[in-house]
Amino acid sequence: MLADNIVYLKKEQPELYEAINNREKKQLTHNVIIEETKNNYKTIKIKNKDRELYLHSKYDPLRDAESIIDQLAEREKINDQTHVVFFGLGLGHHIDVFVNRYPQNEFSIYEPSIDVLSAFLDQVSLNHWPLKQLKTIQCDNGGTDINAFFNHQMTGENSQSIICELPPYKIAFDEAYQLFLNRFSVAIKNKRNSILTNYAFKKRWIINSVINFEEVLKTPNILMENKGVFKDKTAILVSAGPSLDYEIENLKLIKEKGLAYIFSVGSAINTLIDHDLYPDAMCTYDPQEINQIAFTKVNELGIVSIPMIFGSSVGFETLQKYQGPKYNMITSQDTVSNYFLKAKEEQNLKIVNDAPTIAVMTLELLYKLDFGEIILVGQNFAYLDQKHYAKGIANQVIIDEKNDEHLIKTLDVSGNEVFTNESLFSMKKQMEAYISFFGVPVINTTVGGANIAGSTFVPLSELMEQRLVKRILNGTEFENIRQTDFYDKGYLKTQFDHFIKAYETYQRLLSLLNQQLNKMSELVTKRNTKQAVMMFRKFDSGIVELETNDFAKVLAIPMNRIEYDLLVLKVQRLKNEKNDLKKLTELVACFEVVINLLYSDSQLNQQLVERLKNTIEENIIKD
Repeated sequence: MLADNIVYLKKEQPELYEAINNREKKQLTHNVIIEETKNNYKTIKIKNKDRELYLHSKYDPLRDAESIIDQLAEREKINDQTHVVFFGLGLGHHIDVFVNRYPQNEFSIYEPSIDVLSAFLDQVSLNHWPLKQLKTIQCDNGGTDINAFFNHQMTGENSQSIICELPPYKIAFDEAYQLFLNRFSVAIKNKRNSILTNYAFKKRWIINSVINFEEVLKTPNILMENKGVFKDKTAILVSAGPSLDYEIENLKLIKEKGLAYIFSVGSAINTLIDHDLYPDAMCTYDPQEINQIAFTKVNELGIVSIPMIFGSSVGFETLQKYQGPKYNMITSQDTVSNYFLKAKEEQNLKIVNDAPTIAVMTLELLYKLDFGEIILVGQNFAYLDQKHYAKGIANQVIIDEKNDEHLIKTLDVSGNEVFTNESLFSMKKQMEAYISFFGVPVINTTVGGANIAGSTFVPLSELMEQRLVKRILNGTEFENIRQTDFYDKGYLKTQFDHFIKAYETYQRLLSLLNQQLNKMSELVTKRNTKQAVMMFRKFDSGIVELETNDFAKVLAIPMNRIEYDLLVLKVQRLKNEKNDLKKLTELVACFEVVINLLYSDSQLNQQLVERLKNTIEENIIKD
């Protein structure tokens, strides 16, 4: 391997370097041959399926590469925001052509053959490419999971991501190519869904966190005040999938005999209540206003005996309506609690990460409560008998398997094909990732449900015969989890004082930034580039101060997180623009959007600050 490449890989991608280096040390046979062409360019040939195949033209690799990029430009609309994902590296001739034509564009490389990648690194220095634009170069055979590749490089405005494949790879690595295309499509759609979710929830997350802060201060922190009562016990996570209908009698028996702790998630509580089966706890976290609907039946029946474990950024209406016992878990989206709260013992706050489904979040909760085993019930991640939910769920979905073009197939727990959709499939992959990461034993009892990698399928009736045979509940576990004098009130008061000062500074700073932006816009319009550049330097310093302001970090920026993230990406792309006037014109337009959004929140900001002030004074300072 060339010295430059060793330096780069060791620094940027050490795992990939180790995979290639270990392969070289073992002196494994390479099926790769480098050849010289008549015009003094090198080409590469591989042995594949009992035949030899050139990855570049054996006559004129450069002309071949130019043709590939010409066709890409004809097929796709390439602008300065386009991110190109190269499937197939070869000796990189086509990438040479691309970076020469589009030096400002980001690109990533996925090479399915570690032999080809190794040969490339022996022959070609990565330094002749603009490495700032190279997001990642990875190889499946180097030990890097293809999902991890997409998670790494599908960031920002990935709707602009396009694929450029080296044509011979579609033949030489046909299975890897099809898998890559499928994962690319799923990654694009998942990221778009994530962006839409963020747009819908961005203000709700923060508004909920502020309004719910009073409940957080009044209720026990289930993760940090449980005193180990669940350690090494068995938990049953009950979801609202259609297979839940099959397990009601089993769950009743488990509840009656206290054989495991039953946690319902989301709408599953309605099916359980319909059968007069109360779980040991019900979990909720959805920030939307409609989240309260899942508990309408609970409230209408006047049920106040079931502990509710809530994510601190949950829709505030849900907490206001339920009058039973509540326990909080602080979520990663709750910037408020994470800023104001600190345990007296100096231990870090335990949080639960935001996830696309309450079932996945509850899986993390149960893991962090030190349960020794988790059993999944009703976790279908697929349709069963054309139904999305179990009986008793108000918004039941019935599918048409023959005519619904949005359905996809996956394998169920028995190896048979079942219908699902992209959203459910994405949730399944997320749960699989959590199971792999946490390492706690997970048993899936969902008959007819999608297979969940990392879990073991065992029918619930069989578990009850073989393993769930001894009472483990005494019935007072949740009653004994009580709120303690847990948080440092002095720290909370100090943080709030800092927060109020930061809010006052933020208001002045935002006003100044707006004035500077208007002046900069005027200078740009008059093409007064020199003064506009000087003004931008002052403005940029103000933006740095804004980003470090506590109020902005806790409330203002999180409420506009998508627009702010897009702004950061655009600013980064404009750094290499050499025409100052053009750069400033685009920068002014980008910043105007965000500054106007921050200004539009002024009244809301005042209301949120007043709410926090009242909460803290009533619950802490006067205590």
